[in-house]
Parts: sequence; C-alpha cells; structure tokens
Amino acid sequence: MKTIAIMNNKGGVGKTVTAVNLADILVRDCGKTVVLCDCDGQMNLTRFFLPGFDPEVCPNLADVFTGDAEPAWSDNLVPVCPGLDLLPGSPALYDLDLRAVRDGAGDPYALRRFCEAAVSDGETDYILFDCPPGYTLASVAALLAADEVVVPMLLDGFSFTGMLDIQTQLEGLREAICTTGKQVDIAGVLLTQWHNSEVVRQGEQLVRDMGVPVFRTVIRRTDKVPESTFERTPIVRYSPTSAAARDYRTWVQEYFGENM
Repeated sequence: MKTIAIMNNKGGVGKTVTAVNLADILVRDCGKTVVLCDCDGQMNLTRFFLPGFDPEVCPNLADVFTGDAEPAWSDNLVPVCPGLDLLPGSPALYDLDLRAVRDGAGDPYALRRFCEAAVSDGETDYILFDCPPGYTLASVAALLAADEVVVPMLLDGFSFTGMLDIQTQLEGLREAICTTGKQVDIAGVLLTQWHNSEVVRQGEQLVRDMGVPVFRTVIRRTDKVPESTFERTPIVRYSPTSAAARDYRTWVQEYFGENM
C-alpha cells in the first residue's frame, strides 16, 4: 500500500482537484482501491462527494484524532463508488488545532496507525491525504503517515514560499521520526493551471532549477476544471477530452509508470 500526501502551504493551488482526479483515475482507469482522507476543516473534498454530510452525526477525521472513532479503521469510511472510500473531514479540525497548541489535544500519529491498520487488512492500494494549507495537526499527521508528498503549485511567488516551507517541514519530520526508519520525500512538484505566457514559462524554469523533483507533466488551465467542481464530478469524467483531463491522465502515468 502507498500513502501520498497532497500538500502545499498556499491555498488555491489545486490540491483537492488533484486528489479527486488522482483517486478517480486510480480507481476507474487502473482498477485500484483508494481511500481519500479529507484533512481540511473546510471540508471541500468531503462536500465534493457528500454535499449533505453532517460531521456532527457521522464519523470523521477529527474523531480519529481524538480517539472517538469506531474501533475498526474501515468503519469510519464512507463508500463513494466501488473501489473508492472517503474518510470525511470536519470543522472540528480547526478546534483541534487550537486545543493541540493549548493542551496537547489530538494525536499526530493517529493517521499513521490508521494506515498501518489498512496495511494489515491488505485491501487498499492507496491512501491519499488532501491536506490544508499550513502546519496544522492534520497536515503534520498526514506527513507522518505518508510515504511521499505531491506538491501542486501555481507559478507565483507565494507558491514558491510554500514550496520552501514544505521542504523545511519535511526535514523536521525526518528528524522526528528517524528512529523508526520511515522516510517521507517529495515525489514531485506538480505545476497546475499552466498557460503559455512569458511569466509562467520563466517561473516554470525557476522551479525546475530549484533542485527538487518536478514532474514533466503540467496541468493546463481550463475553465472546465471549475465547472467540474460545480458539478461535483472529476474533470476526467466531466470533460474527458479537455486539456486538464488529458494532463491528469498523463501525469498519473508519469508518476506511477509500470508500478501501478
């Protein structure tokens, strides 16, 4: 089983869209089983699939952190379609961030144990974490549980700062978990909303010269992506011939290659 955190400290770079479409391609095109974890209190991922979800009455990620979740990891999942399950988010994650600072509430290793239980069951191929911007309890927990990090990135100065922050976070986590032998690395930067302009081309070259892995594939900008979010349908299903849909499929093939 492979665990992947999709993260950037800057919002609006395409993390949730990337998580949705990566999961859909893995399940529908590749026949894999996937669990999506919504690590953001905004619940964009959860509301994409479950617009009527009520975190007050249904198990969610905050319950996993506080120990109030069902004892079996799979009992906390909501089926989305055959092969795809969701661990929903909750606004209670915001409160947990405050309580974690104030009195140490929440267990940052809870997601790691959640993944270990999934490995033991042997029925899941991938767990994907859709992380919030910033250094929250949920994002730290996702990084502690992840094998790799995918960093969606716009080509602007704010995203460059977020990229550098994540490098610093990963170094700190490597030190924190070095005794366990687990490693978490950046699988690659994924350039999103790419379009053919001088500033974008220059920014792309700067990213590729940063010394971090950068995927060859870029995700081109198209209005079909925001349209797909209104329809709550992955872009690869909503507009399969659009530039972004074709790019996401090409990226998945580049990322996993023959290892899928």
